[in-house]
Amino acid sequence: MPLRLVTPADAPAILAIYTPYILNTAITFEEAVPTEEEFARRVRSVLEQYPYLAMEENGEILGYAYASRVRSRAAYDWSAELSVYVRQDCRGRGVGRRLYGCLLELLTLQHVHLAYGVVALPNEESHGLHMALGFRLLERFPEMGYKMGAWWDIGWYEKVLYPAQVPPAPFVPAPALPKDQVTALLERYSQ
Repeated sequence: MPLRLVTPADAPAILAIYTPYILNTAITFEEAVPTEEEFARRVRSVLEQYPYLAMEENGEILGYAYASRVRSRAAYDWSAELSVYVRQDCRGRGVGRRLYGCLLELLTLQHVHLAYGVVALPNEESHGLHMALGFRLLERFPEMGYKMGAWWDIGWYEKVLYPAQVPPAPFVPAPALPKDQVTALLERYSQ
């Protein structure tokens, strides 16, 4: 299953994967399905700084993963929040693990110090994914969000990617990463 970088043209296919999570789950607290134009804008915004990945099979996207800023201040440049979504009929096939694994390695090339997964709980699949990839549950915030007639806890998972240095190695925006290293990682996780 090939793994590749997303482009804004992928927004409709990615939004089709995301929509059931919005409408039928509390995995995301987003409640209204964005337009394709808004979703393409979000993709472009992420791509300015971070990797946005898709896994395909027979030309169809099975899942996607991306990183985003934790907060807007410059001091947070070395921390990233991760997201991964897998098409409902493709769950349990290792798609999320491969997307997340590649994303984590790309973030390490960017000199990201800490990666965070923010998960609505209970969610055994996401909890298991984070723990299997070396994250630790940093904190569980009870009843932090209300969706679909219920209160949901939020778990913050953390993984150290790049050692803390003083001063830190400069953050490398995704478009500035060496193309050969990006290609090698994409190919390795496509195996």
